[in-house]
Amino acid sequence: MKHNILFILPLLTLAAAPCYGQGCKRVHIANESITIENVRVKSMGKKVTLAMTVNLDKLKMGANNQFVFTPTIATDDGEVVMPKMVINGKRQHIMQQRNGRKAKNDEAYVVRRENGKPQQIEYLQSVSYDKRLGNYRVSISEDLCGCGDNIGNKHYELAEYRRPTAMYVRPEVVAEKIQELSKTAYIDFPVNRTELNPQYRRNPEQLDSIVRTIEALKADNNITVVGINIHGFASPEGRYESNNYLAQARAKTLTEYVQRMVKLDKEIFTVSHTAEDWEGLCKYIAGSNMEHKQQILSIANDTLLKEDEREARIKAEYTEEYKFLHATCYPALRRSDYHIKYKIRPFDVEEAKKLITTRPQLLSQNEMFMVAQTYEPGSKEFNEVMEIAVRMFPNDPTANLNAACTRLNAGDAESAKPYLDKAGNSPEAEAARKIYEEIIKCEK
Repeated sequence: MKHNILFILPLLTLAAAPCYGQGCKRVHIANESITIENVRVKSMGKKVTLAMTVNLDKLKMGANNQFVFTPTIATDDGEVVMPKMVINGKRQHIMQQRNGRKAKNDEAYVVRRENGKPQQIEYLQSVSYDKRLGNYRVSISEDLCGCGDNIGNKHYELAEYRRPTAMYVRPEVVAEKIQELSKTAYIDFPVNRTELNPQYRRNPEQLDSIVRTIEALKADNNITVVGINIHGFASPEGRYESNNYLAQARAKTLTEYVQRMVKLDKEIFTVSHTAEDWEGLCKYIAGSNMEHKQQILSIANDTLLKEDEREARIKAEYTEEYKFLHATCYPALRRSDYHIKYKIRPFDVEEAKKLITTRPQLLSQNEMFMVAQTYEPGSKEFNEVMEIAVRMFPNDPTANLNAACTRLNAGDAESAKPYLDKAGNSPEAEAARKIYEEIIKCEK
């Protein structure tokens, strides 16, 4: 048996702990002869710790008496029974020490009452607990005969803590769900020509990919294609005026071919071009390990020089590296990017529920939120919907806030932090951050 008479110094580890709910009130037990206050609970690692101040000043203890008190912490996952607190009268305590008699709980916190003297003890005990604490309620039951018979004994509520609930935010309802699909094609044209030969070099597979992508969207009854833009690029090789003409004309030729193949309204097609893709060239150089890449980048980014002057300087001053760029980078710069804009029809809740795990990209945030409302907040299904939403809208403040809320409401502040960082500055986001801080404070 452990004979903890004062047990004061270890309490310093919890002395700064905040007092929540009913934890700051005084509770009188043992026919109001004992006062309990300053109840604190901490979850640290795989242990839960209970601390409380017990005042025995008014207790007059018979020399042969023994009081046994059993504290418990009721959590959302069940009840945690803490080590008993045993208070002995003078003779009972001496006999117990002399005979080596053990209490029913070997871990009991035992103290001897000194009648007529001020006596305040500090109960501080820990037990194994490998779950998140979450909401809890602390109570204590008394056995004033020390015999283990609960008949006529009382049960007292000491403290209660309910973690504040982080509030979910409904996303804005969008008037139309417009999305865009962007891809790149490498269409081969003969040197300085703008005629499109569908059978030339890589063209069969490249053209087929463009057409199949558009046809797949057309075939989807949930989707209406509302815009297609084809943007042509040329490399910096050769004269700028010639490249400008080739990029524009080849994009136009490709657009006309696609129009014929997919049979969509010509009004939804647009054509654009970039004469020379210096941006792409600079990105390639920056990611390379060329010996003089900084010097070449300096020339390539010098907008005071005309395009032809830039290329001529790179070619003249860094001949070998220019050859390398001409062979490895320039072919990839000659390309056609195509952007397909399409509108998705709205879905009711039952339709959205079927799509949430199969085709979530068709749903708006609000449609996902409505699916979540069909489940109990905090349930596995509810949380999964919020996870899908933030995965589909990774930079959206509302999606990030709601994903953070699922974690905060489960007591997992650590995994909520990355989402809170992207949750914006709305009042709801700031309130969630305060809950985060409270959980972190309680875990320290």
